[in-house]
Amino acid sequence: MNYLIRDGQSYPVSYPADYYRGTDRKGPVHCDALPEDHEINRLFVWYLEETESGFVHDLAKARRYAELCNQNCPGKRFEVIEVTDGKTTPTDSAQLLGFDISFGGGGDSLIFLALLAGPSERIPDEPIDLLSDLIRRYFYPKLNEFGLFRTFEDASHCRRAMIALQSFHPNLYEGGDLEVFTVTGVYLMPRPDSGAA
Repeated sequence: MNYLIRDGQSYPVSYPADYYRGTDRKGPVHCDALPEDHEINRLFVWYLEETESGFVHDLAKARRYAELCNQNCPGKRFEVIEVTDGKTTPTDSAQLLGFDISFGGGGDSLIFLALLAGPSERIPDEPIDLLSDLIRRYFYPKLNEFGLFRTFEDASHCRRAMIALQSFHPNLYEGGDLEVFTVTGVYLMPRPDSGAA
């Protein structure tokens, strides 16, 4: 079971993206206003140690940490999501938010990096930009209200198209090899007292 604790956008972008609920969002940070021995900061140390592998694995601690972050950090809305490899179903009862295309299954997202901007307002002049815009025009409408793909198949097709285009123009979307980006199921974990998500 691979869990992430996530809040809003990981960094500012020039297009609306606050509805995006995939893997490429902010993680929790140290609460400087509270003492080191406060539960929230002890959980921050746990979080840092756990996420050396990229994920946390203790759902109860993850939920508690998200709860404390939301109580002690005004304006924050942390949630716990389970990420799965491709079409693999989650281990717990959870709400499918959609499918992301994530670095290592839980990091940066090609959706956030390249698709959420949507198609260009005018037809690009450069051939590579034109082809990239065609990918956005085709796949952007397939994103759901959470900025994620509704189906594994659409996410997988988009990933293959972006890898193919970047093979003609290295570093178009991201430096290095896009093969490290995988289709990831993103599931919202219900709060323990709420039952269903």
